[in-house]
Amino acid sequence: MSGPILVVNAAFRSMRYYVFDAQRKDPLVRGRVSGIGGEEGEIEISYGAETHITEKPIPDHEAAVAGILRAVALHAPQVAGIVAVAHRVAHGGDVFSGPAVVTPEVLAAISDLSPLAPEHNAKAVVVIRAAQRLLPDAAQVAVFDTAFFTDLPPGAATYALPLELSERLRIRKYGFHGLTHRYVSERASLLLGRHDLKQIVCYMGNSSSVAAVDAGHPVDVSTGFTTLEGLPMRTRSGSIDPGIHRYVMERTGMSIVEFERLLNEESGMLGLAGSSDVWEVWDRADQGDARATLAIEVCVHRLVACISAFHGVLGGAQAISFTGALGEQDVRLRKAVCDRLACFGVEIDKGVNAKTHGSIRSRIISTSHSAITVLTIQQREHYAMARDAAVALGWKRPPLAGLLSPPQTGDMPTG
Repeated sequence: MSGPILVVNAAFRSMRYYVFDAQRKDPLVRGRVSGIGGEEGEIEISYGAETHITEKPIPDHEAAVAGILRAVALHAPQVAGIVAVAHRVAHGGDVFSGPAVVTPEVLAAISDLSPLAPEHNAKAVVVIRAAQRLLPDAAQVAVFDTAFFTDLPPGAATYALPLELSERLRIRKYGFHGLTHRYVSERASLLLGRHDLKQIVCYMGNSSSVAAVDAGHPVDVSTGFTTLEGLPMRTRSGSIDPGIHRYVMERTGMSIVEFERLLNEESGMLGLAGSSDVWEVWDRADQGDARATLAIEVCVHRLVACISAFHGVLGGAQAISFTGALGEQDVRLRKAVCDRLACFGVEIDKGVNAKTHGSIRSRIISTSHSAITVLTIQQREHYAMARDAAVALGWKRPPLAGLLSPPQTGDMPTG
């Protein structure tokens, strides 16, 4: 029996949440919890035209879930009777290729996968258990960020290590941000009317990754065994020569834990430019700051190299989509990347690209002469999570069934 679905996307110190109803495509409620684990926390909720913010300490993730339920009951009392909770779980390993209704066995399997994502999966287990206690009659559904890439071709998924070692330790390219890559690739296919579309999805946000998708099936992804592989990000290094690890550790006395912290929290845009704020880095580059200019050049170069490689993997991409906060908002990043892809026949409409930001985040930005269609598509992984939860529960007509229906007139402006 269908009803309201609470979608929860938990991070280390924050949590985004949404409530979807079976009769509506867009969420009834959306909100954010911030400052988890600190003395100053906030619970924000938007319902209808109103937004309310409650300031209070939020000691842990269980308190965050309780705070969400109180906020919904207080500010959106019409949204009653939550029947399911969809939880984003970072790592499903080679166990979960789709969403799963949480049972004791499923929860144990998520915990067993924690060595592959120690902090992320452990947090997911805490949040799931909290939701089970606070909503004992609601179904809990785990939706995995790696599931989309479970069936990568062996040539893409396999590292050239001794095979016995990889099999014993479950080492392979898992890929991440799969919820976003799946949603955006499905959306692009429908918007362009091509279910056999060969496309490249560029997710550019706090984290970044690129995926190659052929007729709805991923054939490669920039992230790998961890999110460190692939593109430089705000604070992550992206791929580096593994020999650098020993070289640095021997000469600085760093431990492996310290070096991993450096790669995850002190590198990327922050390490190169001294700031992880991309807009600040662009401003400094405009003023001639050498470090800022270098940081942008490194990030653009690596993104162009990845797109170019995946163009070859696909045997010729027909579409490139930009998504995520930067992909949707950073006009100059898109132009810098697409200008360097002119050798593949890519041609963006500079006027349309310049106007694609703010509230306009989804549109075709290439010209009619471009050999590859270039789009921006708004990231909405929470929509995919709600839909996956409904499918996992076996609802015959899932809520959001029209989520990926062909766009209405004006849904995808081209100019």
